[in-house]
Amino acid sequence: MTPRAILFDLDGTLIDQFQAIHRAFSLTMEKMGFPRPSFETVKKAVGGASISTMTKLIGPERADEAVNILRPIFEEEMLNGLVMLPGAKEILLELKKCGIKTAVLTNKYGPHAREVCQHLGLDEFLEFTLGANDTEWKKPNPKLTQFALDKIKSTAEDTIYIGDSPYDYQTAQNASMDYFLATTGTHSEEELSSLGDNIKIYPNLLSILPHLIA
Repeated sequence: MTPRAILFDLDGTLIDQFQAIHRAFSLTMEKMGFPRPSFETVKKAVGGASISTMTKLIGPERADEAVNILRPIFEEEMLNGLVMLPGAKEILLELKKCGIKTAVLTNKYGPHAREVCQHLGLDEFLEFTLGANDTEWKKPNPKLTQFALDKIKSTAEDTIYIGDSPYDYQTAQNASMDYFLATTGTHSEEELSSLGDNIKIYPNLLSILPHLIA
């Protein structure tokens, strides 16, 4: 059955912003007296909101302080090295041609997520981009997903969620939505396979596209 709508994660699914993310987190941690983390350490910590990533990197005690320092640094760095992932524009274009609505549902800070989508020209295909601090909830809370479904005027049964991480899988599961996971972001096929039996994992967005259009 062809879905009425597709909700996409952003980082690691539609875009690669890890260069800027690593630099911003590194500068923040150095400013606070912590050692500079490796690229892979930061990449593995990403998936929740900034507070979740910081908690993984430095612990909970100073995570709030770190996020306040991080935000202006990230705003300076956020477009450096930013690219669309392969197939991102193509899949959004094909879905639009088929009359399937698309939107972004992410734990990235909402204003940053919208600026990124606008900068890359993704916003012309999207109904909206919904991120952290736009509501009181974060993924994988089903209240956030239902808010997005109401906004895009669809139901869980008629919508598919596409992401790259266990957070995205859990987001879909909690909302009783179908899903696809791409190994273009923070987790390998082996890591995603450990989430359960017969997990729907694909190497990229274009390999998912045939499963979305009847």
